[in-house]
Parts: sequence; structure tokens; C-alpha cells
Amino acid sequence: MFKKIINPNEELSYKLNSVDTRYLINEGDKSIGIFAATKDLSVPTQISPQNICFFVTEGEIQITVDDKIFDIKQNEMILIPKTSAYTINFIQDSKAFFVRI
Repeated sequence: MFKKIINPNEELSYKLNSVDTRYLINEGDKSIGIFAATKDLSVPTQISPQNICFFVTEGEIQITVDDKIFDIKQNEMILIPKTSAYTINFIQDSKAFFVRI
């Protein structure tokens, strides 16, 4: 993955009833990745030991962070502080880029 141009929207495809995730970098407690998921899927509540940034490259997702709801559309991002509980719901077929640090 190094030393090449990456277009996240072209790297992954939508798979029915699943989240397609690809890590570009995954080193201990730091990672960079991309994912794609179809409308109406959900990722159960998680708590990350790292800060997380999600950047939506296509579609719309809804993220609930500690009981506050955020609708994130294409070309928008959210920063989630470590140890926060978050849940992801896919409002539309969506692709996103994430960084955990």
C-alpha cells in the first residue's frame, strides 16, 4: 500500500449484509483503514482505547457517541475521543476512511 495513490471508493466494494474492511496500516495501537457497508447495517457498540477519526467518502452514516447522535455525510468527518462508546449505523450505502491513534 505504500508509495501509491489510493482511492478509497475504488478499493472496496459493497457486500450484502457485511462490512468490507481493509487495513492500510495496522501497527499495534495505530491503524489506518477503509470500509464499505450497505444501507441498514449496524456495527455494535464499541469502546476504543485510541482516538478515532472517521471520514465519509461516500454515502451517509450515523454514529452515536456516548448517547449523542451524529449524521455524517460524504466529505464530512468526526473525531471520537478514546474510551468513548460508539455505534455505527449505515443510513445509505457508504464508504469511509478511519484513523486510530
